[in-house]
Amino acid sequence: MNKKTKSIIASTLAFGTLLSASASVAPVINHTAHASTTQQHQSAYYTYKGNAGYDAKFTLDKNFKNAIKAGNVTFNGIKIAPTQSTQTVIKSDQLFRQYDKKSKKASLVDIPLKKQLKLTDLQKSYGKDLKKVDNGKNNTTGIYYYQPKKNGEAVWFDASKGKIDRIVIGYEKTKVAIQKDKTMDKIK
Repeated sequence: MNKKTKSIIASTLAFGTLLSASASVAPVINHTAHASTTQQHQSAYYTYKGNAGYDAKFTLDKNFKNAIKAGNVTFNGIKIAPTQSTQTVIKSDQLFRQYDKKSKKASLVDIPLKKQLKLTDLQKSYGKDLKKVDNGKNNTTGIYYYQPKKNGEAVWFDASKGKIDRIVIGYEKTKVAIQKDKTMDKIK
């Protein structure tokens, strides 16, 4: 081989090694949300693993909103779906209410937020689809919700002075969904 060919091969190998080394040092993140839509079934789904209360910006993601519309949301291996159970269980920083152990389903997941969302961010993301439960209070305090289908899955946001400090996702009437369960005190 001539010098020019050897030089090109050596440069290519060095560059390839450099790229693969830089790609391999990326940090591993354990608490991430995974969202997808499947082309086969045309049904959106959203799966979240880990603590959700530290970064609830996943609720602003269009994939999350599409999964709510499709009724296909899972947190820490528990699918949010209507159940007849009265049990509760805590996984990570979430309280699953009306949890059915056999089917690994819960009617509601209650998430206290450690790092609050801004109500203005929700309003930008959801637009006119974000509704407020009339409580006679000002527009920065109260319960806001997104429910794209009547009797379908919903997301409730508990707002206080323009900040969201709690999220509830699931299938239930608003009055039941927004009730605070005493078990919430056990979540750190």
